[in-house]
Amino acid sequence: MTDRRTEILDGALHVLAEHGMRGLTHRAVDAAARIPPGSASYYFRSRSALVAGCVTRLVEIDLAVEIPAVLDAGPAKLLDVLTGFGVAMATVQRHRTLARYELSLAAVRDPELRVVLVAGGDTIRRLGAEALRGLGVSDPDAAAAEVAAVLDGLVLTALVRGPQEPAALAAWLRPVLERVLAAYLPSRTGR
Repeated sequence: MTDRRTEILDGALHVLAEHGMRGLTHRAVDAAARIPPGSASYYFRSRSALVAGCVTRLVEIDLAVEIPAVLDAGPAKLLDVLTGFGVAMATVQRHRTLARYELSLAAVRDPELRVVLVAGGDTIRRLGAEALRGLGVSDPDAAAAEVAAVLDGLVLTALVRGPQEPAALAAWLRPVLERVLAAYLPSRTGR
């Protein structure tokens, strides 16, 4: 069972995905989370606190779901894991991905949000770099940043242009990710 703050933030992510930053209100979050009116504003007094909470929730999800999979993946499995992430981000996790992009665009104009968003992304990249260091990558920080940027760009392209079907999406993502990993992994372990 989730706590009320988690329910609120998960509802807020759905609102962001469906209605964008303009639609993110405490009232809309209450409705999306199916909780009593006023609950979101009780836990998150300001809109900026709600927005920062959304970033924190996305990082929590990444740390609980995605990062452990990367840390546990050996070199031969890493390509499968990253391809799976890309497919999931454009399909079953689509709402979280759309919310993340909404927050990212808002951070361009909001310095406080930018600080929170960059800190969350840095945490994820640091852990990704740690996993790549364990695989023998000589510059794991650069590799983690590049892999994240490529995956992010591919997912955005898939959301806008397609492909949308999971098998076709995986077939499109895999060769690009394989090339990026091959540039960093020793020998041919990414295959």
